[in-house]
Amino acid sequence: MGEFKDKDVEKLLVACHRCCCVCHRFCGVKMEIDHIIPQADKGPSTYENAIPVCFECHAEIHSYNTNHPRGKKFQSGELRAHRDQWLSICKEHPEIFRRGSVARAEVGPLQSLIDELEFNEAVITAPPELGQLCLFKERQFLEAMRTGSIAVLQEELKRSIYEAYVYIGKSNFRMNSLVNQQEPSMVNEMLQQAHQSLSKVKQPIQNAKQELLKFLSSES
Repeated sequence: MGEFKDKDVEKLLVACHRCCCVCHRFCGVKMEIDHIIPQADKGPSTYENAIPVCFECHAEIHSYNTNHPRGKKFQSGELRAHRDQWLSICKEHPEIFRRGSVARAEVGPLQSLIDELEFNEAVITAPPELGQLCLFKERQFLEAMRTGSIAVLQEELKRSIYEAYVYIGKSNFRMNSLVNQQEPSMVNEMLQQAHQSLSKVKQPIQNAKQELLKFLSSES
C-alpha cells in the first residue's frame, strides 16, 4: 500500500514515453501513476499494479457513478490490458514516435479548466476600476462541458465547479452592466456592486480549483 516507489515510477514513464496508456496522448508532466486494482480494494503500490494515465483518463477511471450508471466502467483487467498493450507497442515499435503517430502534448480540458480557475483567482486580486475592468474567463469551462469532461466527474466536485461558474457569470454580468452604464449617477453604485461581487466569487473559485486538483491526484 502507500505510494509507488520512485524507481518504478521512473521505469513506467520511460516505458510509456510519457504517453497515456489509455488514450496514447503525449502528456509530458501532466500524468498520474494510477493503481490498476485500487488501494481501496487492497491493490498494492507495485510496478505490476501501476498504469500511467493522463488527467482526463484518470478522471474517467475514477468518476464512474455506480448509483447512476452511464456507459461502461473501467475494470481492472481492462486497465491492465491497456497498459500491457501500450508498453508492448512502445517497446516493439519505437518508430511511431519518430513519424509523429502519437498525438503531441495538448493540454487536456481539465488541465485547461484548472489554468482558467487560476487566472480567475488573479482577476480577484485586481479590483475593478472604471475603464480598467477585467472579466472572468469562462471559455475552458464551456469547452470542458462540450467535450463531456465535467460530466464524468463526481457529483460533489461537479457542484463545486458549477457553483464557481455561476458566481463568475453573475460577476461578469455586473461588470458588463457597469461598462455599458450611461447614467453617471449610477456608476459609483454599480462599481461598488462589482467590488462586492468579486468578494463573493473568491471562495467558490478557490474551492473548485482545490477540489479539482485533489481529485486528479487521488483515487477517490
